[in-house]
Amino acid sequence: MKNLIALLVSVTLALGAGEAMLRMFTPFPVGTQSHRSIDEKYGYRLDPALGDVDEEGFRNPAGAHHGLQVAAVGDSMTYGNNVERANAWPAAFEAITGEPTYNFGVGSYGIYTYHAIVLDALAAGAKGAIVAVFPGNDFAIVFSACDIMDARSGFWLAEQERLQLLALTGPGEGHSQCTKARSTSLKTKLFENVAILSAYQYVIKDRAKSLYARLFATRDRERSEYYVFPDGCPSVSRRYVDEAGRMADLNSPEIAAMFADFERFAADWAKRGAGRVGLLVLPTKERVIFEHLRRRGQLATADPGFIGSVERQIALEEKIREIAHRLGLPYRSAVAETADALQEAILAGQRFYPDSDGHPFESGYEAFARTASSLWDEMKAATSETRH
Repeated sequence: MKNLIALLVSVTLALGAGEAMLRMFTPFPVGTQSHRSIDEKYGYRLDPALGDVDEEGFRNPAGAHHGLQVAAVGDSMTYGNNVERANAWPAAFEAITGEPTYNFGVGSYGIYTYHAIVLDALAAGAKGAIVAVFPGNDFAIVFSACDIMDARSGFWLAEQERLQLLALTGPGEGHSQCTKARSTSLKTKLFENVAILSAYQYVIKDRAKSLYARLFATRDRERSEYYVFPDGCPSVSRRYVDEAGRMADLNSPEIAAMFADFERFAADWAKRGAGRVGLLVLPTKERVIFEHLRRRGQLATADPGFIGSVERQIALEEKIREIAHRLGLPYRSAVAETADALQEAILAGQRFYPDSDGHPFESGYEAFARTASSLWDEMKAATSETRH
């Protein structure tokens, strides 16, 4: 009995020491609410204690906000998940154009936060703002939109009145969606708040699961969890695709209200001056795969559920393009460039996306940056025409 007690004490002390060391020297625990500080205007910012986050709470070198010329506004696709800071598209864009560019991207940001950042960046003297819209979830009432709704700050109450926003303080539906999005199981809470479990989840479990699937998973099991495609095209999670299709569905009252507010934001941005704000559409993993299959005449081989979900995203993209055209906002979609990059990676036998993640590796962000550079040229041309 004494030996058992001694063993339990030793294990407890070892786990406690491991937890303390992970919290002290690593970013763990990592979760949907970790490493964030509440911001009434943006919803939240990142914790400057993170290694590559500046004093303003964004992924930039220290002091980068001084003298910024271009504001890169977006979510995790702009932040640069899966790559180093220098390989995120805002940094790659700066390398192409020579324009000092500030990365305002944070995971789970959406259209409300984008609007607040655009106004602040332009007021601070930025020449322009590139808003990187991600149709996969930017129009759902989740994450930063929920924190903004909860805060009810003076800024957003004023914007609600000025722009007659529909989704921000609607008749309770938005808040019910937030409650639903935040409801998590005890298991999820433990993995998000215990550093040892969080490290296991991100460093060991996901990689081991991916390796096992590659080596041992049966074809039937793979098909049950993923949409799979021929000729080296990457698979994609059914759950992620179906969820993105739901969050891009303009037939949903929630999504329709958010999109109506986006249209109001876009109209307000257009009034800030010709070429000062541009819209950059960044595609989901499944959208890029869809385009790859379309080019090769292979869409007929894809699951109808996959086709339906992506077509809802395409319909949303088309609405964004129509709004940009009507308001005179410069617009570019990164679908074509990213599909080109995916094709090159397949031919070279290289991975373009992780198995269980929708964020690309470096070549994907380079495609985003090239498209952003083309958009910036259009923005500069619009500004020049106005001056002359």
